[in-house]
Amino acid sequence: MSCGSPLGDLFYLADTLLYRSHYSPSPAVRERGLGGEGDEGLRAQLYQMYGEGQISEEVFTALRALADRGQLRPADLAVHRAPARRRPDGHSDVEVTNALRGIRSRLAQLAQARAASEKVLADLEARLSGLADRIVGKEQAARDAIAVEHDEQAARLRLAEKAELAASRSRLAAQMQALRADLARLDDLRTQLEAKAAELEAMQARIRLSEEVLK
Repeated sequence: MSCGSPLGDLFYLADTLLYRSHYSPSPAVRERGLGGEGDEGLRAQLYQMYGEGQISEEVFTALRALADRGQLRPADLAVHRAPARRRPDGHSDVEVTNALRGIRSRLAQLAQARAASEKVLADLEARLSGLADRIVGKEQAARDAIAVEHDEQAARLRLAEKAELAASRSRLAAQMQALRADLARLDDLRTQLEAKAAELEAMQARIRLSEEVLK
């Protein structure tokens, strides 16, 4: 999925957060070349900074617009990069806190997306039910036109209308099936993110305990 769509942004950011175990690059990040200074490498760094909460939605949107035009430069990222003091083991409380904030932000977005999608799904189901009733009505009208009115032209018209309604119903049914598949994917992603958040919370607790011991 491309980085240009909101849903693409969501899944790419989530993938980056999910696979940054011990802060090693994720498969998606490695594919985009996080360590490089080319356009894709800078774009990957931008998404990682946003996912970690180092930059706001407004800054992310502005910098992504530069990336889309091929005008994003390392200096543009450097001025927004949050300094993080690393512990000897390579981790820092700031990094974990930022990663947790990014995951919780993604979880909130997932909840909003699911609620909106469920509303659309309910509307589609109601429309499909209404179309099914109208299709039955058109078929019955065609039968009545032949049996009662002996009007073949009227019967053909009702059957043509039935065919149009059936085509609309098929298209809506396909959209509903695709939406259900998207919801299932969102649920899987939410479960993964929740598990990653629990892992990071445990890591954060260990870091803070270690800091207390070192005092």
